[in-house]
Amino acid sequence: EFLRPSSPCCRRICDLPAELQNRWRVALFDGDHRYEYSITTMFCIYLIIHLVMIAIRDIVGYPISIRPTIICGTLHATGTAMSATLILISGRYLASWQRVVLPCSISYFLADIVWYCLPNRDLTMTLHHLVMIGCHYPLGEANGALVAGAGDINWCLRLSMIGYLSEWTTALLNVRWFLARTAKPFNIGFRTISVLLLITYAYRLLLFPYLLLLEIFPRYLIYSQRQQVLTFYIMVLGHLLVLQLSIQWVAVICKYGICNFLLLARVRQQGQSPRMFDWRQSMFADDIK
Repeated sequence: EFLRPSSPCCRRICDLPAELQNRWRVALFDGDHRYEYSITTMFCIYLIIHLVMIAIRDIVGYPISIRPTIICGTLHATGTAMSATLILISGRYLASWQRVVLPCSISYFLADIVWYCLPNRDLTMTLHHLVMIGCHYPLGEANGALVAGAGDINWCLRLSMIGYLSEWTTALLNVRWFLARTAKPFNIGFRTISVLLLITYAYRLLLFPYLLLLEIFPRYLIYSQRQQVLTFYIMVLGHLLVLQLSIQWVAVICKYGICNFLLLARVRQQGQSPRMFDWRQSMFADDIK
């Protein structure tokens, strides 16, 4: 399903002059724009869903009314994490990662920049989304993935899927946020989700140092020989940024206490503007006043 390094197409790309081996240029100007059409289509679908949620938020009521973006965010996180898990376990349907999952994910990051990051001036999440787009966009095309992986397309796509396993945290965080505002006290589902969320945070703190130290850094010479140092550093930046966000989230949990994180506190159901939503508060039960 992927190009083998020994294939004629791969050899032609690897034989290109170093200055032409730009993974974004190779992916964009490969003569086949179905990938870009898929991204554009999904971007429009996400925007339509978001506009519909804003239009009906008074109908669906609290708590969706104070955070209509949670629907698209949960769909994206659950879909990408589940797809990455199933493909990595089965070793099959690899092409669907490029043709379906990546276009859905890239379009979501673009849409989230429009409806959340820019209105809230969230520079951290804007940088995160831009880095994710920059790192993963070329992988949707076989030629771009080959250049991005410095000749090893399978390693590059496997690294992409392993990284997307961290989206389980976002999916669980959104479910926990909803339960914190709807479930009754001492709800077993809320505590179960909270425990699973702590496990995924621990997993992220172990995963990204592992990827950096044992998967990415040892390949520096390969990227250097192919004059793909910029690609290498952007890949490192992406992993460091997600690691930094994970540490920041864990610091918030430690600040309030793990016991408080696991308990379902009383929720204030007062109105809240979507622009006031703070991801740090989504970990705990109370809304922002």
